[in-house]
Amino acid sequence: MELYVYRGEWGLPTIDYDCARVLAYLKFSEAKVTVNFNGNPFSSPDGMLPYLVTDTGRKIAGYTKIVEHLQSRGCDANAQLETQNFIVINGCIQYVFENLYPYFLYSLWGDPKNVDTTRMLYAKRIPIPFNFYCPRKYVLKTNELTRSLAGFCLEDSIELHDVADMLLSAKKCINWVAEKLGDNQFLFGDTPSEIDAVLYGYFSVLLKLTLPNNALQNHLKQCTKLVRYVDRITTIYFAKEGFHSPAAASSSTSSSSSNGTSSKPKEESNAKPTQHDGTQKDDDTPYERKKRYVVSGIFATIAMVSYAFMSGILSLSDDHGGGGFFQYDEPEYDDED
Repeated sequence: MELYVYRGEWGLPTIDYDCARVLAYLKFSEAKVTVNFNGNPFSSPDGMLPYLVTDTGRKIAGYTKIVEHLQSRGCDANAQLETQNFIVINGCIQYVFENLYPYFLYSLWGDPKNVDTTRMLYAKRIPIPFNFYCPRKYVLKTNELTRSLAGFCLEDSIELHDVADMLLSAKKCINWVAEKLGDNQFLFGDTPSEIDAVLYGYFSVLLKLTLPNNALQNHLKQCTKLVRYVDRITTIYFAKEGFHSPAAASSSTSSSSSNGTSSKPKEESNAKPTQHDGTQKDDDTPYERKKRYVVSGIFATIAMVSYAFMSGILSLSDDHGGGGFFQYDEPEYDDED
């Protein structure tokens, strides 16, 4: 099996919360799955990452369906827990989804102050030309959520974006998790479970992604137990997969130098994509990247020309004496009487 996810940043294995919780679930369940950190959402059944390619070649997209397939193969992150705790975990996951997820998603893809930052972050990890429209799917998904829960569209004026209740519910959820965690290593003691994978997906992105307007991050950073909780999971399970882009590393180095200290990027920050059996999967070579860009450019050109023909913007001249050049059709106007 092979899992396709977005490459990480800030020392995390991935920038995406769904990809992060799937990766954490793989670690906790000890599933033997090859991870490709250069995933293209255009190849996914739902146009988003993560997606899993099974041994039979079937593609499975989305966290829930991927986890169901892994569990059917005997890879269960909750296997070591008692039955009673297993039932409680499902309730915890539902509580987090209902209270934390709405504002979390809005802060990334709905807030006008943040959406350009998030879109650019994702676009840098999607091949051309797919990076122009794949991130749009996340915006549309967020728009559906705000319409159903808060009664406004993202296209509405910012004054109509009434997210106060969603923000309050998200903060209460974070407080509840911090209280539930206490001094434990994980939410249910010393053994990780699916709820820890879910929380890691949300909290890791919230803590590391810098947005112009990130009220939820400020609240989460005040819960020092949760900050240590995220750092602990990253250190224990994702030491090799943690990634820093060269730009982020140089920015971090210059920042440290200005404070009179020096820093050196961690060896793990340049780690290649890995399999969960410990072997590494090589990154694309410069030749392969160049070939992909050329193919993408050809695809984009064909798509644009095809659209132009179908929409009537371009047409072939019927006058064979003209050499068969493209002819632009001028719009017709009715003569006024």
